[in-house]
Amino acid sequence: MKKKKKLGFLIRFLTGLIYVFLIIFSIEKGEKFFRIVMMILSFFCLFEFLVILKTNTALIKIALLFLLSSIFVDFLIGKGLILYIICFIPYSIIFFTIQLFSKNSSHKEKITQISHLIFGLVYIIIPFLLASYIYTIYGGRELILGTFILIWTNDTLSYLIGRKWGKRKIAVSISPKKSVEGFIGGLFFCLIFGFLLYSIWKEKYWFILAITIPIFATIGDLVESTIKRSYSVKNSGIWFPGHGGFLDRLDSFIFVIPIISAIATGITHFCY
Repeated sequence: MKKKKKLGFLIRFLTGLIYVFLIIFSIEKGEKFFRIVMMILSFFCLFEFLVILKTNTALIKIALLFLLSSIFVDFLIGKGLILYIICFIPYSIIFFTIQLFSKNSSHKEKITQISHLIFGLVYIIIPFLLASYIYTIYGGRELILGTFILIWTNDTLSYLIGRKWGKRKIAVSISPKKSVEGFIGGLFFCLIFGFLLYSIWKEKYWFILAITIPIFATIGDLVESTIKRSYSVKNSGIWFPGHGGFLDRLDSFIFVIPIISAIATGITHFCY
């Protein structure tokens, strides 16, 4: 049993390390490379999300076709964020049209399928687009890298501390492993890293982010857990042994990025 636990922890650590290396490498490679990596990750997250919600298979294929096409075009000619927005307009129209004339679905089922699309675009695609937007504004590279560092710090330390000392559960019916002790531990170490990031980049907003990121990262984790439990799914995928799928790995990021975007926009427009 102990060997199995150690092996599981080792696999979790190695897959997490690969993911961390990919993100850091994409940040350092530049705006276009980072944007494409973000959209590829959004592709996998959207796929897992639509599968969890039992969306019509044909509609999933259409969604992924448009997203893959926009990523491919961006790779070739690099038109930026506007390309993805333009691609989603015809896709949404086609999606709605297919649902409108579908003879195999009731009106209620049609509305459900359409709501899946809208929810998926808002919940998953927009945060990844915002991450690319943040990269382009003042201090974007440092802000994105620091945000990921704080998210990883919170996820890792809250998991380890909660596993060791967690007794008071935050929401047993949603995520039995989430504990108050784990949350406090993650917040504490985020504050330490927030101070370190401030000492490196001399931006006072790192103290704000060190507090807000653990809060919204935890909420993001609970939101994804709620979605999975609603459809009796344990993991969103099997891509990361020990972690689950892409959506499991990025649920905190998805919920944190819109908050970071709002803070970054405010700083850019009102402080500089």
